[in-house]
Amino acid sequence: MLTIGNAIAQFLVDQELKGNTPKTIYNYERFLDYFAEFFGKDRMVDELTLMDLKRYQLSIADKDKHYNFVTTRKKKISKTTVQTYIRSLRVFINWLYNEGYITENLGAKFKLPKAPKKVVEVLSDEEIETLLGAINPRTEFGVRNHCIIALMLDSGLRRNEVLELDFDNVHFTQNVIKVSGKGQKERIVPLGLHTKKMLMKYMNGYRPMPEYETKRLFIDQEKKPLTDDAIKMFFQRLAKKTGIERLHPHMLRHTFATKYLINGGDIFSLQQILGHTSLEMVRRYSHLASSYVIHNFRRMSPLDNIQKRNLGF
Repeated sequence: MLTIGNAIAQFLVDQELKGNTPKTIYNYERFLDYFAEFFGKDRMVDELTLMDLKRYQLSIADKDKHYNFVTTRKKKISKTTVQTYIRSLRVFINWLYNEGYITENLGAKFKLPKAPKKVVEVLSDEEIETLLGAINPRTEFGVRNHCIIALMLDSGLRRNEVLELDFDNVHFTQNVIKVSGKGQKERIVPLGLHTKKMLMKYMNGYRPMPEYETKRLFIDQEKKPLTDDAIKMFFQRLAKKTGIERLHPHMLRHTFATKYLINGGDIFSLQQILGHTSLEMVRRYSHLASSYVIHNFRRMSPLDNIQKRNLGF
């Protein structure tokens, strides 16, 4: 007989033994905490039914986005986040079944809710110039922030991948960086000349070989590793300063992928650079790039432009 609370504790230990990252384990714990809160930590896991799981799913969709924080906002969590909660729960339920704590594999019967397909938004060339122009390249943190933007925009790195870069991940001689991606999967990502130049300026001028406790490349004013919250706040300020209100870190990765294809890159190389395990997401960028090509053709069409001049447009 095993309670939900004890089962979650054992599950998290097993995830650590499997070699999952601290962030992955933290997310499992965060999502399963609400599961334990909903049913009670002392409830026995072998009492759970499929109907219980469905009721839990409905409760997630109706709960406040910041239920465990002091907040005045009453914003419901997104369908994508609901899907993330359920995905974590299915992993936990499958673990219960495989460990013999439940006799029926409820996880196999519990389907993921459909998440809406979001339109991939990218930055225009003008917006990119505005973005870079809003950062002062003559100060320590201005150069640091420029490097962060460049790594996302010119090498397609995720927010967390930027934060977890160490000194020895940067290889100027080969013009590459070694990135630790999702699931601790490492990959080699090329460095553009502009990004290389800014990184050299930052590392040689403002962030010499670690004099501090951390080997992390990007640090804050207290010489500690830059945090996820700090990146989010930086982008919020940047969005307000530039007037690009829809700006968020992942948009830079979307922009890189789309521009890469527009400029002649192929989807297989892009898949390797981005660290995607399948081509599904890469194909989304391919469709978006095609629409940009069509739009630019209409704008640049020789005959259409001749006709416009003749008609006095």
